[in-house]
Amino acid sequence: MDVAAAVEVHIGTPPGPLTDWAVSKIHTHGFAALPTTRGSKVRSPEFSCFGHQWVVAIYPGGKDDSSREGYVSVFLHNESPESIQAYTKIFMKHPTDRAKTIVGGAAGSMLTFNARSRSAEDSWGKHNFAKRETMLTYLINGTLTFEIHLRTNKQTVPASFVPSNPFCNNMLKFFNNEEKTDVKFELGGEVESAANRRKRAKTTATTFHASHLILDANAPALADMCRPGDEAAVPINGVEPEVFKTVLFFCYGGTIEEEELATNAKAIIEAADRFGIVNLKLQAEAVLTEQTDIAVNNVLDNLLYANSKNLALFQEKIMDFVAENGGKIVGKVSFSSVPSELMSDLLTAVARGKKPTGEAVPDDDLTLMRVNELRKQLHNKGLSIDGSREAMIALLRENSDSADNESS
Repeated sequence: MDVAAAVEVHIGTPPGPLTDWAVSKIHTHGFAALPTTRGSKVRSPEFSCFGHQWVVAIYPGGKDDSSREGYVSVFLHNESPESIQAYTKIFMKHPTDRAKTIVGGAAGSMLTFNARSRSAEDSWGKHNFAKRETMLTYLINGTLTFEIHLRTNKQTVPASFVPSNPFCNNMLKFFNNEEKTDVKFELGGEVESAANRRKRAKTTATTFHASHLILDANAPALADMCRPGDEAAVPINGVEPEVFKTVLFFCYGGTIEEEELATNAKAIIEAADRFGIVNLKLQAEAVLTEQTDIAVNNVLDNLLYANSKNLALFQEKIMDFVAENGGKIVGKVSFSSVPSELMSDLLTAVARGKKPTGEAVPDDDLTLMRVNELRKQLHNKGLSIDGSREAMIALLRENSDSADNESS
């Protein structure tokens, strides 16, 4: 007798095999100085794992009444807009004795981390992870390190191929294309002179073509120098052709390599600042800040330059150096030519340096907030991020007051 073939019915999508454990290390600097008030917490920056963004919240004095006196609470949150199921474990390893490793986790059961939820039901954590006095013996140079272990199911169905938005690549096809543009610029070459004056020596001029619409969106000050359809090229003085080419390339959506930014950082900052290309200016500033070593013999020149170009990030680095090395600078550097308004930035750097290591700056304390965080808040609100610390703080407060008035 023939045997009928079995019918198989699935509810939902069959899970794939488990991934290997993915490990993320969370370094908590200055752990001993963190406030131990119950409910007070510090949150790690977001980190990525399995295509999701995660955050670890640490409560040095316990999260709430569910935490025993003297115990530290640790929670893991999914910050992404989609839920995910995963196994998790949290390790805290002793710096010298492996036998003292502390493990908290639910490695034996799959947990559901709901989207962007920080409630106890939708995250995973331990109200009583370990005693604080015990954890203090796990510090390495004042830093406490947690290892977050995660694993999940691989999907058996491969992800569909979806091409990315072609806009940037399509725009770059029209970069410096004479047939597809309506304005042009000329750099170098002979310059017309007034009567009875000698002309400059004739050099080879370089002409660049651009679309006024693109310049109006990405380089407003440059767009104001010309009109669509003008037959005469707009002369650009004081900018090298290669730098101007970089500026236009960026306006068309091109990516400027870090090596090029490092080589021409100040020239690019000058041109970007002149033509209103804020993002390029800040990119070049970030590279300049990272690659410039501040020393006693160059601190004044760098400070005056940073202030003249509104380079708040670079200026912050210089002020940190001054605050930390005041004893080496006094008597060797004269600050008589430094604008008086920079005194506020210097006092901010000194005050920030006196705060205990690891002590978090409150979300509403703009005066001690780092430039990167001020810019991030302004960017999230759709406000200008090109300005001094004082200008950025004033703009944030003004915007906050306006929002409060509208809601009242």
